[in-house]
Amino acid sequence: REFGWRDPELPEVIQMLQHQFPSVQSNAAAYLQHLCFGDNKIKAEIRRQGGIQLLVDLLDHRMTEVHRSACGALRNLVYGKANDDNKIALKNCGGIPALVRLLRKTTDLEIRELVTGVLWNLSSCDALKMPIIQDALAVLTNAVIIPHSGWENSPLQDDHKIQLHSSQVLRNATGCLRNVSSAGEEARRRMRECDGLTDALLYVIQSALGSSEIDSKTVENCVCILRNLSYRLAAETSQGQQMGTDELDGLLCGDANGKDTESSGCWGKKKKKKKSQDQWDGVGPLPDCAEPPKGIQMLWHPSIVKPYLTLLSECSNPDTLEGAAGALQNLAAGSWKWSVYIRAAVRKEKGLPILVELLRIDNDRVVCAVATALRNMALDVRNKELIGKYAMRDLVHRLPGANNSNSSASKAMSDDTVTAICCTLHEVITKNMENAKALRDAGGIEKLVGISKSKGDKHSPKVVKAASQVLNSMWQYRDLRSLYKK
Repeated sequence: REFGWRDPELPEVIQMLQHQFPSVQSNAAAYLQHLCFGDNKIKAEIRRQGGIQLLVDLLDHRMTEVHRSACGALRNLVYGKANDDNKIALKNCGGIPALVRLLRKTTDLEIRELVTGVLWNLSSCDALKMPIIQDALAVLTNAVIIPHSGWENSPLQDDHKIQLHSSQVLRNATGCLRNVSSAGEEARRRMRECDGLTDALLYVIQSALGSSEIDSKTVENCVCILRNLSYRLAAETSQGQQMGTDELDGLLCGDANGKDTESSGCWGKKKKKKKSQDQWDGVGPLPDCAEPPKGIQMLWHPSIVKPYLTLLSECSNPDTLEGAAGALQNLAAGSWKWSVYIRAAVRKEKGLPILVELLRIDNDRVVCAVATALRNMALDVRNKELIGKYAMRDLVHRLPGANNSNSSASKAMSDDTVTAICCTLHEVITKNMENAKALRDAGGIEKLVGISKSKGDKHSPKVVKAASQVLNSMWQYRDLRSLYKK
């Protein structure tokens, strides 16, 4: 008996979490962390035996060592999609406010990493996204994201900035907010109104441009949060609702021969032509925007176009590329005046060639986001001409079907992406006969006919319908019918 060692049974370990000696409590929590690593059965067993409640109680312990072990155990217990029951159990015993209290008071870097790691794991569960926003958004923003972004004390030395960005705490916190930013309109509203959040996220991205951090998970998280917050801005913000499209006329009446100024900080008036919204060329100052944008305004101000385009041209992380293209796609949608400005700004910053080049990338989701962004850019008449002239071959090349030298590349494309490309082609040839001609010259007819004839064996009904709509719109140009028949 004196020398025989046996592993303690699970109920004994869970009981030791209530031991009078902190060292025993800490060791018991660390042992639970080790036991449940990668083992979903044990994770569920620990929950059934009340272990999660006891671990949450330890978050308010007086000893740092106990915090560390309890957080480590909780992080493993709530890791993975299979463990949503554990996540909900942790929430039900007051776990989220307890984690936030600990994050607020601890200065220990490892514990801050662990707490934000637990929150990141919890945030993947849909039922917990709003509770995390309610209890943790303000503290994550003020205690982690703003200080670690370096935004408040901008003139930091570069090495310090980079070191902050590679911090695990910032990575975890942005990962958590990225998950909760997809929880719908109320979630977006609260995050947009959270003081300093947008500013700090953009600052992280801007200080990563041109550095090795550009492909990091932290930058990816920041871009994806901003993409989600850019969704439906016109409909969901007070600035969007104040401004109907009819007011565009009065707003955009610059002088008719303004030269295109080179300074990238200049946005503004347009040449007054027949239609209010199509000809703004990025000349002069913005009519109603004297100060540099801050907070929520940064989401839609044309100055945001430049960092997104820089990411698209320099970054090689496909999730970041998809996020940046998706953000531009969101911002350029619809007839809101800021969407009109954004479409002109993308042209002015030479963003169209950057987007077109990304159509060639071997990543389905990036191609889908880029194609949809180009579709929205083409709502601008001048952009439509340019896309028709310089992007038609690339768009047609990505369609599945005839004479593809690398048919394997187009085979791999999802229905969503093929549909997105068809929708872009449709937008580009609408009200532009030259582009319809270019589509024919690029060999688009054969491919579109092939798709629309395939009726469901190769493609979903959605794809077949999208391809047929493009053909139908092409047929509306009577003067081109003889060309098509050839």
